[in-house]
Amino acid sequence: MSSSIWVFPGQGSQHKGMGEALFARFPDLVNEADEVLGYSIRELCLEDLNGVLGETEFTQPALFVVSALCLLAQREDGLAAPQCYAGHSLGEFAALFAAGAFDFATGVALVKERGRLMSTAPRGAMAAVVGLTQARVAELIAGSAFNGIDIANVNCAQQIVISGLYDDIVACETLFTQAGARYVKLNVSAAFHSRYMRDIEQQFKQFAQSFTFNPLNARVISNYTALDYPQTDYLSLLTRQISHPVRWYESISRLLAQGEVSQQEIGPGQVLTSLFAKIKAQPMTLSAEPKGLNAASAAKPRVVFMYGGQGAQYYGMGAELYRRNAAFRSQMDQCDALYRQHTGHSLLEPLYDETRRHLPLTDVVLSNAALLSVGVSLTRVLGAEGVEPGAVVGYSLGECISAVVAGVLTLDDAMKLLVNQARLLSEKTAGGGMMSVLAPVDHFHAHSALYQHTELASINFQKNFVVSGELQRLAALKEQLTQQQIISMLLPVEQPFHSAGIAAIEQDFRALVGTLAIQTSSLPVYSAMSGTSVARWDDEYFWRVLRDRVDFFSLMKVLSENSDAFFVDLSPSGTLSTFLKYGFPTLIQHGTAINQFGRNVESVSNLLNELKKHSEQAVTEGA
Repeated sequence: MSSSIWVFPGQGSQHKGMGEALFARFPDLVNEADEVLGYSIRELCLEDLNGVLGETEFTQPALFVVSALCLLAQREDGLAAPQCYAGHSLGEFAALFAAGAFDFATGVALVKERGRLMSTAPRGAMAAVVGLTQARVAELIAGSAFNGIDIANVNCAQQIVISGLYDDIVACETLFTQAGARYVKLNVSAAFHSRYMRDIEQQFKQFAQSFTFNPLNARVISNYTALDYPQTDYLSLLTRQISHPVRWYESISRLLAQGEVSQQEIGPGQVLTSLFAKIKAQPMTLSAEPKGLNAASAAKPRVVFMYGGQGAQYYGMGAELYRRNAAFRSQMDQCDALYRQHTGHSLLEPLYDETRRHLPLTDVVLSNAALLSVGVSLTRVLGAEGVEPGAVVGYSLGECISAVVAGVLTLDDAMKLLVNQARLLSEKTAGGGMMSVLAPVDHFHAHSALYQHTELASINFQKNFVVSGELQRLAALKEQLTQQQIISMLLPVEQPFHSAGIAAIEQDFRALVGTLAIQTSSLPVYSAMSGTSVARWDDEYFWRVLRDRVDFFSLMKVLSENSDAFFVDLSPSGTLSTFLKYGFPTLIQHGTAINQFGRNVESVSNLLNELKKHSEQAVTEGA
């Protein structure tokens, strides 16, 4: 399959005299840019009397304006639109403008502030390491005293840009030249695309949140993920690229893996054209399944959000936060409005009805929607405090919540999916249930006669698994396990999830998934069903999430390898964090937002303190 792409260059491609014909061609837009900037963009680019064109604060708006006008000129000249757009670092703003994310004046305002903020960053430096692979560069850094250096750009097979404090970038030159590389210090004054830009990233995010971002009308490839932007809710991708690597090599290699690619560079210079030739000659080998968090992206995720499923619900979950936390309340109110649209009933009235406080929440329509709502609302709470995930993990229904957080599904579509899924389950799978067993999974396999009327539904850690089956069969099994002094507990569900007992809804469920608008994920998403990252979002995947066995323990064994991430349990009962506590008592750092014992505000505050300590430790240790 062939494809076409227009690409926009980043900082470094600017030069005096750029855009001369364009300024005369689009005088109204030039005036619009001047009004936003407070100076003449034409004089800056063509005359540069003060010699500031190469300074970040001025370079970024100049490049955006010239690239955007060049794009408009190509369209006026009748060139056929490409199938997708991409921009290198700053160039991503021009790519988003091309896809309708914002108007010209908004784009100028955004890059003006981005350039201003980045010009205020602490003194840093960057250098290109030419002739070594990314793996070799990372290996050399890891084995040296320069653990404060980050990989900033992966441009092609043997052109890696590093970023860090000025003294480190100067001092480490021999580390790479002795390994056979050519070392080229770049003309920048800060450590772009590194950990040292996190404060800048947060400041820019706050600024950008005041603007309206439109749904994209074309594909745009993200520097941060090397995958397509979602159609909506994509601001976090645009801000994260400030402190994370530009994965250009992977982005173009993914296109090439799908067939012939026609690339056209829009804007000043031919840097990306040269890179395209090098990538085409030696494309990245793309592994089908990452083996751990570090393989999912060039930068290690420092925080991973986890979302649980059925069995974790209870009446009143999040009630204290709903009363006292504005972010939580606002998101829950939005979920309540969507629930009303799909059911005609309130979500919050029964959920926070004090008379039901001690009853099991077994209504699957309500519990499905409530688990989704609490998961996205807790995510909103942490986001309001500046905590965002570098990856997400889904467990059963939690995979649907992960899909929302990663931009694969809109919240409305997720609510539609879970409400209607629940209705199908209520109508066609009555009389089922699930039971948690505190014993090694070997017990299930070694006693087939005992468990003959059940199916293994999930494996949580070394000494805990869950079975599904008919409720009467489970009750009888529970008595037999008690006689063997094995603790078991019936879960507050009335459906035999992850078993053949739900097969009756398969055809209708697959058709339901087919009505959803599925977008490309903006984050690495890890599935406790497959034990790997999610590669395909379709009816087959969503059905398997519902029908197949969950193996949380195996997934976490993979994700714990060489990872220093902090795993945050955003299920309402802290169940997944409990699994980690017993399954990986020393290997994995983790915490929970709330639990069924109340004091939600205090528990969230404690979690935020833990995350702050983890972040400070990571910076100190150069993680």
